[in-house]
Amino acid sequence: MDELISNLRHNISKGGRVLTERDPGFATANERWTDIDRKIPAVVVQPASEDDIIAVIVKTAHAARVPFVPATGGHSPWSTIENGMIIDLSQYKDVAVDASQQIVAVRGGVLMKELQIALDEHGQFTTVANGNTVGVIPYIIGGGISSYTPLIGYACENILSARIVLANGDVLVASESENSDMLWAIRGAGQFFGVVTELVLRTYSPSLMGPNGVRQLGNIFYPTERAFEVCSVLKQVISANDHASAGHFMVMKDPSKGPILMVAAQYFDTGPELQATFQPLIDLGPLDHMHQPSTFEKHSDHLSWMCPKGDFKRFSQTGLTSIQPEHFSRLVDLHRELLETLPGTERSVFTIEWHTQAPSNGPRETPTSFGLKNIDTWLNILTWYTDPNIHHEVLQFDKRAQEIMRSDTEEDAFISYTNTSRSDPIGHRYKDATAVEKLKALKRRWDPEGCFTKELL
Repeated sequence: MDELISNLRHNISKGGRVLTERDPGFATANERWTDIDRKIPAVVVQPASEDDIIAVIVKTAHAARVPFVPATGGHSPWSTIENGMIIDLSQYKDVAVDASQQIVAVRGGVLMKELQIALDEHGQFTTVANGNTVGVIPYIIGGGISSYTPLIGYACENILSARIVLANGDVLVASESENSDMLWAIRGAGQFFGVVTELVLRTYSPSLMGPNGVRQLGNIFYPTERAFEVCSVLKQVISANDHASAGHFMVMKDPSKGPILMVAAQYFDTGPELQATFQPLIDLGPLDHMHQPSTFEKHSDHLSWMCPKGDFKRFSQTGLTSIQPEHFSRLVDLHRELLETLPGTERSVFTIEWHTQAPSNGPRETPTSFGLKNIDTWLNILTWYTDPNIHHEVLQFDKRAQEIMRSDTEEDAFISYTNTSRSDPIGHRYKDATAVEKLKALKRRWDPEGCFTKELL
């Protein structure tokens, strides 16, 4: 390892960094969104260019048989490694917008907020995650569930081309005219094949979001004992409305009010239209309700409280076939039990996420390997605590939440999101068996030794 580190330091370009435990900046570079299973690598390498990634890092590490993982925003459970190498892309990043062609090239370790700012400055938008500090490229190549899915599909459906560094250090350019099979794979399963250093994405006029390029955010609050009633009405509102919307129905603890229900709707039209659509929920007599306009640049600012690094946090997403009020009522009871049983878990949030179906044309026609593109409802479980001694107990609550919401679903129909789970069976994450076989063939071709996970081999 000492020889490897010496070679890395000798060959890395100006602006790149090679950090070990003895170096200032190592501890900071190894910080992650969660401390669950955070490991200590032998070295953190911060490339300054794609050439660094190719020649200095991947080829060197591969030749020395040193395992490595890429890291962008540090949210992924798979961006940490014991005694190996972390390729920290935070120093190599760029966003190039071409508004006239409605495309954007995203390189390296760009984070969501950085992409939003760059696109907003050019009067464009695209699919993004609900978190300013999430890495753009890893989010997109794993599928990319988004509030904007009702308008423009999943994020992976908007990939036009990509550059990927393979296990042997070669760079593969994937587009509709060149290595199109790899482009298909990167649209939903790119994490299995290499380090994706660049994506070119479709962008859109913000006018799609509503008048003046503004979407509407609405928050409606209820006491937890009304879970069944509120969920029943929300289900009717979502199914009856033919206008694009997305949102979250969550149970959480308000610092001043205690456990509370909140419907957080995102509506792509005017404020009055939002209020008219969700009027049945307001007619229930909530504790409070409000709405406000929001621009694309500020997409996730209201969720900044979820983004700090450290503590013990776990986020899982499970696909649902429908919204069942009786299941959500049991979920609310489980959340109450979590807070009462395990002190220090007060920031945990259980959520049903929905988005109305996207148009069948446009991005939806894009061929992708993403196996869950027809799923419009998700169970999101955020568990957050400070005591590492209760990790196992908290994990059991996460599993029980999934069991509740899947209680009327056969196991072969279970749906798991690959960006938050890679331990569930492949058939839960990729529902098309033919697509899985195609991915396996591509894995044998481009990563036969399993440098980027052994799965699919």
